[in-house]
Amino acid sequence: MKILITGRHVGVTESMKDYARAKAEKLVRFFDRSTSCRVTMDVDHLDQQVEMVLEVSRGVRLVGKASAPDMYAACDLAEQKLAQQLRKHKERLRDHHRGERRTEVDATVPVDESAEREATYEDVIDEMRHGD
Repeated sequence: MKILITGRHVGVTESMKDYARAKAEKLVRFFDRSTSCRVTMDVDHLDQQVEMVLEVSRGVRLVGKASAPDMYAACDLAEQKLAQQLRKHKERLRDHHRGERRTEVDATVPVDESAEREATYEDVIDEMRHGD
């Protein structure tokens, strides 16, 4: 995976680059078909901001933005947001290949099957004969 680390309004040190690179490489374990990751570090007054843009297969682009008082903490938060998006993306792909999405059934609500059952031709004829 290709990783590009840039800084906006801040000089990016080698330790910050290594930390961001380690966080970006960690995302590969969630989704191994990632092609590139662009990490942008920015300083706005006292806020440290990190934006991670991950390109995955078929042109899908996932973005994780975070801000914190510390650049390392902002990098952690951006990585967590991106990891959640990757999990969701991977689940969508897996469910797509299974067919319909799984639906959860609420077991606490009783289901009245007789109300939902459609009347057959024989049921209609019997009702007409008996006058029900």
